[in-house]
Amino acid sequence: VIREDRVMENAKSVGAALLERLHDLKSRHAAIGDVRGRGLMLAIEMVSDRAAKTPDPETTAEVFEACRDQGVILSKSGPFQSCLRMVPPLCLSHEDVDRVADSLDAAFRKAAERLKT
Repeated sequence: VIREDRVMENAKSVGAALLERLHDLKSRHAAIGDVRGRGLMLAIEMVSDRAAKTPDPETTAEVFEACRDQGVILSKSGPFQSCLRMVPPLCLSHEDVDRVADSLDAAFRKAAERLKT
């Protein structure tokens, strides 16, 4: 079934598209210090200062909760709980990439606004 459904090829293609969208988000949100991944296993590292690479667990928690409210399930990880990990199902589609990236974008905007006050 895995070969017939081309699951591995899908994971590689969709993962690359999602990673590209994450890099775009990094260019627009200062809280993103790094994005990395392979296939559909991806991570977003949150920082309060990009130059110093200071871990930012507070923003990570804000984005995590905002994504959860939108139905996008992530996990927090890393020694400072300042990374968001994505391990979506292998059947994730290119159409799903837009929903995930748009949800993350909204979550980052919401977190930035809440943390300003």
